Amino acid sequence: MRRNGIALGAVVVLVPLTLGVTFSNEWVAYYANRPSQPVAVAAASTADFAGTGWAVESSRRIAADSAEGVEAGLPSGSQLVVVTVDVTPRELSGEGKSPYCTLRLEEQGRGELARTWGDATFDAIDYREPEGVESGCNTDLATPYRMEAKFVIPGDVQTTLALRLEVVDELPRYLSFTL
Repeated sequence: MRRNGIALGAVVVLVPLTLGVTFSNEWVAYYANRPSQPVAVAAASTADFAGTGWAVESSRRIAADSAEGVEAGLPSGSQLVVVTVDVTPRELSGEGKSPYCTLRLEEQGRGELARTWGDATFDAIDYREPEGVESGCNTDLATPYRMEAKFVIPGDVQTTLALRLEVVDELPRYLSFTL
């Protein structure tokens, strides 16, 4: 009976300890690869990040019921947010590439309940960038360029928005430009 008690005690101690070590390693890896540490950038400021200079030049909202919104084919009750970003690559990769970025738009001031929206470049809308402006990060460009990020959001969103710019090699840090 005593021998069984020692074995049972070892199981009671070692199983939770093993599970804790295993899952803590997974949690650390998960946390390190998701955008969780924002680097706040004030409106009209430039940020050096991932060997590149980033600056929001302008942002504007286009309502679905405006002439431009109707022409772009926006869904009823939505608005299009267009953010123009100046990109200045400085440190290129060994292949001569500038960093690739992922862009999201996020609502500010709602904490954990904040909504986010992905880039609408491939959405079924008919908005076209001006000539010479990229639709997102272009790793092939080693000289300064401009890009426009587009987001279709609900028409009732009136809160302050921020552009979230993520570069994989910099995660968990990301840039958060207040618009």
